[in-house]
Amino acid sequence: MNLNIEGQTSTLVTLITELQPLLNDEALRIRKDAEVTEKMKFDADSWCRSVMGDSLVKLRLFTEQNFNYIETMSILAVTRYIFEMSVWLLLFKMDSRYGLVYYSRLIDTQLRYWQDCKVQTEREVLLLKKFESEEKSIMDEELKKLNDIIDPKIKEKEAFNLSSFVMKKIDDKADRHFSIYAEQAKSNGYSFQAHLVENKQLPIITSSIAELENEKTSFLSSIPDDIKLLIPKRWNWCDMAKKST
Repeated sequence: MNLNIEGQTSTLVTLITELQPLLNDEALRIRKDAEVTEKMKFDADSWCRSVMGDSLVKLRLFTEQNFNYIETMSILAVTRYIFEMSVWLLLFKMDSRYGLVYYSRLIDTQLRYWQDCKVQTEREVLLLKKFESEEKSIMDEELKKLNDIIDPKIKEKEAFNLSSFVMKKIDDKADRHFSIYAEQAKSNGYSFQAHLVENKQLPIITSSIAELENEKTSFLSSIPDDIKLLIPKRWNWCDMAKKST
């Protein structure tokens, strides 16, 4: 039974991977002059053609990269993508105005991404500043202990190891917390790393959010009411799949 299943799986994988040339040729055909330019952003057909071409490229990449070794999570990811792609393509076929619904969805998805990034980055800054404060407190506490040492040789030895001791103590504490900047902070220092993130990374994120909010405002003010009625208040893949059939 297992050998039969393995044989069927192998045959199916071969059939899928043999689609690479066809997917590639079709993607090249559809993507020719299919890029959505600034002037074409409010043209539904342009979005339909662009999405279709990009989907074929993604499928070709899947056939190249995801079937060399069959792994459950990878197959699930491919299955989900194909399902979502199919829903969009069926919606486009039913009504090309859904091309602009896709654009609306794209703006919202990107906006949520940057908003989540902002929340996470602000948390990172607070965490780095917390470690900076704790590092200072530990240092002050250890300096008091150092001043209480009477033996000059022991005092000199403890003073020599003080900075590395405090750094290790706070680094070990930071390791117990998830922080994408923890390793950099170990080299740069927690105070300077907090400064870098707050003054270098956050402005980029904030700017991206502002640009997308402006783009969304421009989009909503430019499209007709019939398009707005097609955009669901809350996206649900099951509902959209039913709508597309």
